[in-house]
Amino acid sequence: MSKPLQYKAGSLVYCKGDAADKILLLQNGKVSLAYQDIETGEDVHDQVQSCEFFGVKSALGHFPREENAIALADSTIMAFTVPEFEAMAISNTRIILKMLKVFSNQMRRVHGKISRLMATEPIKPDEGLFGVGEKYLKNKRYSHAKYVFSRYLSHYPDGKDAAQAIKHLKTAEDALAGADKGKG
Repeated sequence: MSKPLQYKAGSLVYCKGDAADKILLLQNGKVSLAYQDIETGEDVHDQVQSCEFFGVKSALGHFPREENAIALADSTIMAFTVPEFEAMAISNTRIILKMLKVFSNQMRRVHGKISRLMATEPIKPDEGLFGVGEKYLKNKRYSHAKYVFSRYLSHYPDGKDAAQAIKHLKTAEDALAGADKGKG
């Protein structure tokens, strides 16, 4: 059965990447969950409220921890094994309802971030083809670059990058000719 664990202010409760075999309950004190925002890459600190579970998703899913948990003040934390937590949740449906609300809010936030990340303008075919040619040229894959710029010019002879495509095509052809003469 679970017993209270004591953490001093500034202590690390767990680290990102740690094995997640326990579900934790903050009895009193302050704990912060620190992770990077998937959209901005900025550090985020979510504070765990008293009588709130944390580390649930990782433990139930048998995944490594996704964040660092840090005690901001002297804290008392209960640690439950997954079977202990499941038995407690079955006997107290309020726990399940509270967790569903928390997970629902988290999913809503994640969905919003993914929507914003996916909302970028799609690349137009001519821009994509030209970009592929530039990548090949930059990586000295001259025969590939020659082929792509030739295709670009046949499909988009009046495209906005046509003049640059002609120059790049010439560069690729010159590099290939130099290689044939033993210069590359």
